[in-house]
Amino acid sequence: MRLRIRPRFFVERDGRDAYALERPLALLRAIEQCGNLRAACAEIPMSYRSAWDLLTEVEAILGGAVVEMTRGKGSVLTELGKRLIWAERLTHARFDPLLDSMAMEIDSEIQNAVHKARSPLKIYASHGFAVAAMNAHFEQVGAPVELSYRGSVEALRALARGACDIAGFHVPIGELEAPALEQFRELFNASQVIISVATRRQGLMVAHGNPKNLWTVRDLLRPDIVIVNRQQGSGTRVILDLLVRREGASAQDIAGYESVELTHAAVAAYVASGKADAGLGVETAARQFDLDFVPLLSERYFFVCERATLADARFQDVLAFLKTMQFRAQISKLPGYDAGSTGTVMELAQAFPELGMQGA
Repeated sequence: MRLRIRPRFFVERDGRDAYALERPLALLRAIEQCGNLRAACAEIPMSYRSAWDLLTEVEAILGGAVVEMTRGKGSVLTELGKRLIWAERLTHARFDPLLDSMAMEIDSEIQNAVHKARSPLKIYASHGFAVAAMNAHFEQVGAPVELSYRGSVEALRALARGACDIAGFHVPIGELEAPALEQFRELFNASQVIISVATRRQGLMVAHGNPKNLWTVRDLLRPDIVIVNRQQGSGTRVILDLLVRREGASAQDIAGYESVELTHAAVAAYVASGKADAGLGVETAARQFDLDFVPLLSERYFFVCERATLADARFQDVLAFLKTMQFRAQISKLPGYDAGSTGTVMELAQAFPELGMQGA
């Protein structure tokens, strides 16, 4: 048993019960996917008459059409219908990782109260699709693993003060690696080991077709461009700060630099809404929201923990799963991800010789 927390959508009406949008949203998603109402009904499933009545009802409540149907040409969402779907996707992209973290914490307390279960292995990690896939597996099998999404800096600080057992962070490959590591240097110590999770591509997520011709970070300096950023302390924010600095610019030179989202998916959803022209993120998020992706660099995503944690049975279960062909195949299917080194354990000095740390 696992606790799950998810948002629900309602329309508040004066003097009447709130109108739940779950069924209308499910129908709109199916219409968007299938291209006509009859096929959408089979997908849900729902009778054609019920679907027609539902559309009539929700359009009356919202005060506008959500679907446009043309004989012989199928069904398409109107601008209002598209905005409803976008609002749902943005909400899930922005809040689901946070709600998952909250649910894990609450679930752990419930399990401890009911079953006196052994304490979970606590992982604080920067948001990523490989980590999400790993967590989904451990949720399914009921393993004692508790994941909370944090920025890279916050995750490493939590590990340093003993608030978690494992921290997840990422650093760019190439010339930006050394300056990025300097942001984390004081949070590492020689008694720690590194576990490779994945290599992935970071780049600009832009509207389909790249209508603003955004190919480099320098293009973000144009006065007609607005971006959406990640929060302070996230590894992606560290990377963008370094890329902007390399161009001889500062945050004040880019419109929207202080407009932030907490996950790659939320940044992608924001760009897909048209409220921003670009955002830095991973390719998987761009593909999820039908955006174009302009690769800028590759980076490595790691777990780090104290060497003593290697002997912990809970950690050994995590490491064993990271090394499975099942997980590697799953990661390799994520756009922009590579699982060639997944599960490799290294000394800190081996992974980052530039830090000048030797094993304790």
